[in-house]
Amino acid sequence: MDIDDSGRSGVDLPKISSTYWPHRVNFERIHSTQLDWRVLCPGSMVEVSPLGIDNLRISMGRLPVNVSPFVRSLPGSFVPPFFAYRVPEMIVPFADAAALMLANIDSGGTMSCQRVGLALPVGIRGKKSGWAPRAKGAA
Repeated sequence: MDIDDSGRSGVDLPKISSTYWPHRVNFERIHSTQLDWRVLCPGSMVEVSPLGIDNLRISMGRLPVNVSPFVRSLPGSFVPPFFAYRVPEMIVPFADAAALMLANIDSGGTMSCQRVGLALPVGIRGKKSGWAPRAKGAA
């Protein structure tokens, strides 16, 4: 997904691209088809009680969290820490992710042919066991 309105994509950031490059390739493939597709782009998903999709931040084409305008001026190699800081806001319940897609499955709907971002309500940060932004080599 785009990080902001600059067109810079999270999957193209250094260190992120080496792991998530298949996401870019798959998006390019499906985007070039005539299919009526939707691609959900949450952060990690967790098995916790749902909050309800009306309580979540939903975006199309870009991250559902605000990244400081200052980040737009940074070279790509300096952006990952700012991106990683926002990731806990995008750790969402599996049930909410599924409910969002099922509620928007009709052909030609507003989410048709869109990458869909999903984030927790403002001020809430999710947790996923084993996930934490950390420096390379840190325990």
